[in-house]
Amino acid sequence: MSKRRMTLQDCCGIERFSGGDWHEQAGLVCWASNQTEGVMVRDLRSGGIRRLTAGGGGEAYPRFSPDGTKLSFLSSLPGRGRQVCVGDLRTGETRVITAIPGAAMEPMWHPDGRRILFSSSQETADHPEAPTDEPVVIEDFHYKVDGAGFIRPDGHVQLFLTDGETGETIQLTQGESDWMHPCFSPDGRYIAAAGNVNRPKEDSIGFDLFVMDLQSDAPTFRQISTDLTMVSYPNPIRPAFTPDGRWVVMGVLDPEADPAFGYPPAALYAFPVEGGEARRLFWADEHCYQCVQFPYNAFCGAGLDKVQIDPETGDIYFVAGWQGQANLYRLPLQGDGHAVPVRAGRRVIHGLSRIQNGRVMIAEGLTDKPEAYLLIDLRQPMAGETLVQSARELLNDCVIAPTEDFFFATLDGESRVHGFVTHPAQREEGKKYPAIVYIHGGPHPFYTYGFTAEFQALAARGYAVLWCNPRGSSGYGSRHQNYVRSIDGSAYTDILQFVDEALRRFPWIDGERLGVTGGSYGGYMTNWIASHARRFRAYVTQRSVASNLIGYASSDMQGDSKRFGNFEEFMVDALRTSPVSYAERIDRPFLILHGEDDLRCPVEGAHQLFTAVKDLHPDLPVRLVIFPHTPHDQPRDPMMLKRYYQEMYDWFDRYL
Repeated sequence: MSKRRMTLQDCCGIERFSGGDWHEQAGLVCWASNQTEGVMVRDLRSGGIRRLTAGGGGEAYPRFSPDGTKLSFLSSLPGRGRQVCVGDLRTGETRVITAIPGAAMEPMWHPDGRRILFSSSQETADHPEAPTDEPVVIEDFHYKVDGAGFIRPDGHVQLFLTDGETGETIQLTQGESDWMHPCFSPDGRYIAAAGNVNRPKEDSIGFDLFVMDLQSDAPTFRQISTDLTMVSYPNPIRPAFTPDGRWVVMGVLDPEADPAFGYPPAALYAFPVEGGEARRLFWADEHCYQCVQFPYNAFCGAGLDKVQIDPETGDIYFVAGWQGQANLYRLPLQGDGHAVPVRAGRRVIHGLSRIQNGRVMIAEGLTDKPEAYLLIDLRQPMAGETLVQSARELLNDCVIAPTEDFFFATLDGESRVHGFVTHPAQREEGKKYPAIVYIHGGPHPFYTYGFTAEFQALAARGYAVLWCNPRGSSGYGSRHQNYVRSIDGSAYTDILQFVDEALRRFPWIDGERLGVTGGSYGGYMTNWIASHARRFRAYVTQRSVASNLIGYASSDMQGDSKRFGNFEEFMVDALRTSPVSYAERIDRPFLILHGEDDLRCPVEGAHQLFTAVKDLHPDLPVRLVIFPHTPHDQPRDPMMLKRYYQEMYDWFDRYL
């Protein structure tokens, strides 16, 4: 039977995993996805699959108990919110074990197999619903967050410990601070977590490392890091105890990094539980320059950790980006500080489970295959067994367009840019095809060798998709990642050079029918190209930066004017670097897609950009589409997302 081309429905409804786990002794693997009701459990010995559910929606984040007889997971229950649930794998019985007003997150079993640690954005477990009609008092920065709105006193993330049998819940943290990514020591005595209780409020991504001794008479968190910032954004690392429980390994923003390069690379440090000086474990080399990755188009691995320690050898395993790849690395705890690639190549590994008897479950994707959970032996890491494959029906039914990649040297000789070209689906020889340049956001995230449903849907409509990692992108070394290069014209030149190189290498691309799109920073660059280049025929800017003055005051990432001589100088510079200042140069069909609740790139910028372009070019096709209940992202509701894509695809169909 011949395969069909992908549709918008396929693109909007593609399966994505929302957590999973593997238990070697029990011979079980579990997972949840956006297409399953409940969590799925597969017996690796018999092949049988069963489903556990608490009757709620969005059930996700399943984790096996230490003995493999129970399964914890999250369930959003009508009138009760997202709660922690436990399913008995012997009887099939499922119980809701928490009753908190807010949303529970990241449940984790204590080694005793009875207690469960979780986080929630509620001040106390018995706190009533916060009133929504109270005024917001603002005295400091960081008073709002995209997707969450204004931060109220009871809106901080706190840690809770609940008894899986009785449901008795104890709140471990409190106050106007956030606590994230907790873990237990192997013997269950200690909890390690990242917290910002000793950080100024405006230091929104600054976290320290703490431990709590559960055996003390009055357990409280004690800070064990000094003058170092834990990795919490945008791809957080959960701390991990060494097998002897004496050290906590955690990702740290490199204190030796040049601040001019933007968001610092991450290194791994070991912190002594009983106090003392931290020890740096990782040093960059030609194989790996940081211990974290910021993939832009790889959606696999949700709910899996980024760092694990082998309980037998003490070796640390972590995932990090390198030249479009997301590789698995090994770092010996007592080694020379240089990580060794373990599973590397044209793939994206985005998470790993607990290491058990030298084996580990990883989440991995390819350009032509969506995410899968694979079981690999760390002694033979390039082999692997697929435990569960996402979007299996789509792979069986649809044509997957091929993707090729290449590198080229930048014109100034400073770096090399990595680009990808996704072919039109079922491309015919001798025929010319239009192409869409798709620019990633950030600018520090990077495009990977991951599957991108949106690109495949464009390819199914007969477009080539051109996507690259210009300077400002991570994964290619600190010099390439330099933030200044993303806004000083270097990235702009890189993208235009990439288009030239793609046209040279792929003569079937029609250089007279080129479009540009991108979101966030990609939207900013779309606006900049539209106002500074003349070679493209149509533009779609998504959730974009249009006015730096609006972002300065209205974004949840407030601006900084202190480095200027006076505020007037700042305002002049903000206008000079804002795409809206060049609106008279935008003279090709221009579509603006934006979320009404976007706090990262406030919707006022979209209004201003639309008004300016339409005012200056009354006869130019200009369209602004605002999506309700949508923060700084594409819409999450499948029907609204379909409309979002339809607007974009129709625009390119009409003008290319």
